[in-house]
Amino acid sequence: MPGHRRSFFEGGHQLEKLEFALAVAITRGDDNRSELLRAQIAELGGNVEEPGT
Repeated sequence: MPGHRRSFFEGGHQLEKLEFALAVAITRGDDNRSELLRAQIAELGGNVEEPGT
């Protein structure tokens, strides 16, 4: 199922982008943006990997 694999990869890439944006928002103290990004991350299934793996 190459299509399924591609969509999983793209979803993972989108998740990484959202997590990076969340880290930036937290650093800047932007609570509204942080909450929005957390909600988007949760919709994508959150971080299924342990940090550092």
